[in-house]
Amino acid sequence: MPNSYDAIVIGAGHNGLIAANYLARDGKKVLVLEARNVVGGACTTEELIAGSKWSSCAFIAGLLRPEVIRELELAKYGLEMYQTEAMEVVIFEDGSHMFMWKDIDRTLTELEKFSKKDAKSFLSFGLRVKQFASIITPFLMKPPTSRSEVLAAFEQAGATDLFDEFVLSSTKDLLDRYFESEHIKGLFTFFGMISIWGGPSTPGTAYVYGHHSVGEFEGHLGQWGLVKGGMGGITQAMTRAAEAHGAEVRLNSPVRHVQVENGVARGVLLESGEEISAPVVLSNADPVRSMLSLLPAGTVKPAVTEAVQRFDTRGSMARIHLLIDELPEYVGFPPGPGPQHEAQQIMGASVENFERAWEAERRGILPDEFVIEAMIQSTTDPSLAPAGLHTMTLGVQQLSFELTGTDWDQMRDKFADQVLENLFRYAPNLRDHILDRVVITPLDLERDYGLTGGNIFHGAMFLDQLFGSRPTPELADYRTPVQGYYLCGSGTHPGGGVMGANGHNAAKVVLADVNGTAARPVPLATSGPKRGLADVVMSSKAGRELGYQVARQPLLRRVVRLFTKSGT
Repeated sequence: MPNSYDAIVIGAGHNGLIAANYLARDGKKVLVLEARNVVGGACTTEELIAGSKWSSCAFIAGLLRPEVIRELELAKYGLEMYQTEAMEVVIFEDGSHMFMWKDIDRTLTELEKFSKKDAKSFLSFGLRVKQFASIITPFLMKPPTSRSEVLAAFEQAGATDLFDEFVLSSTKDLLDRYFESEHIKGLFTFFGMISIWGGPSTPGTAYVYGHHSVGEFEGHLGQWGLVKGGMGGITQAMTRAAEAHGAEVRLNSPVRHVQVENGVARGVLLESGEEISAPVVLSNADPVRSMLSLLPAGTVKPAVTEAVQRFDTRGSMARIHLLIDELPEYVGFPPGPGPQHEAQQIMGASVENFERAWEAERRGILPDEFVIEAMIQSTTDPSLAPAGLHTMTLGVQQLSFELTGTDWDQMRDKFADQVLENLFRYAPNLRDHILDRVVITPLDLERDYGLTGGNIFHGAMFLDQLFGSRPTPELADYRTPVQGYYLCGSGTHPGGGVMGANGHNAAKVVLADVNGTAARPVPLATSGPKRGLADVVMSSKAGRELGYQVARQPLLRRVVRLFTKSGT
């Protein structure tokens, strides 16, 4: 086997595989080295219990950039994505519940059960989210600009208030401006609490909500889908695409360190002792691991090392994967299968519970009440479990990596037991129908999946660690002080989630350096995004009432869906 390549990618997570794809399509000889026995990193499908498969970490596809899907021809290489009619359902202990449907008219009907005023506000809020996405999206698929340039784009669009709302404010302040129902605010708060060190009132958490709002499914903003076979279907398709263009992917090949000579990357040394040479090395690992573990000590200046040590990786979460032989019978629902089993299920979602969880996280203890998300993908993809059984995944956010007086290995079962006791209040029948379980704690995320501090975004996503400061100003353009050594993981711009812009952008920078071509800058718009018909109509009180009445009509679904398309 040849031991010299044009480029080596450390880590077969989605960003590493995307970078490998773009390099291979440019004719480069590429090697991807993965420490584990499966591709995907945190975007993977694993047989955690014999005969059944789960999306181990990420389980929803909504952020993956359509440009990446299209340019890498992922459908051609086996990627199959689909949607359910019910997107989310939030379930309360008193048996009340609320669905968020793919169709707006059905969602408005659900919101009206709790607040007619909020149902009307939902449309205005949706247009604000759409405007935010229209301004922020052009920054995603290119190397980062400074935060001042991002603010300038909002100023040029006459939308500085939008920047304040979705970048600087707290999730609580953002939602309080639009909604009055605590039930509705509880559901929406969840999307701002993902892998953060904070709570609803923490300034800057609104950006986590905004980050997820720029996601889309088949061109429709704010929607998501599932992947046939689990999230590993994404990275398996990426692997096949890379291999079809000449890249090589090797599993069970942990890297000991990057080999550096006179400040220049020369290749890597594997834990096995094998040396592999390449003038370009990209790390899909998080910035802390990439700069402090994969580089020999003393490789970079102390100032860079200190900046990386200050990079905030706090804020983790956990997964509990259950094999069940009966679907949950949720309070307030009739027995038998229903849309509640196909949607993302969220229980205990109150602003106060999120605030209590933050207080527990800050103190390094477990809260008494957990906000639980759940997904049972086997209801829509029977290939994941044997007949008569189902794979159920639970998620808990706002967990501290460091526990006071103990650690996650000692607390694993106690934590899982407490979460399940909370779950049984919503689905009492499950107490007798759990056949087995696998728990993935924050410590497991670091130890088994290579995520420092168990942070699934590779680092906190507050403004001080975004755009030209992600992960640090010295490393923000994917280049490092070591010539030929680049970063391409989620700790780089534009941040975490299964988005793929990071790997795309890093590959373009590498190709510009290697091929001697300057990456063409994307100019800032000199004026704000064009206002669509929906924006014009909804700009007046009468127009908002008209828009609300139109959106409530099932017969006009096709027309209404046109207005949720990105870029319209």
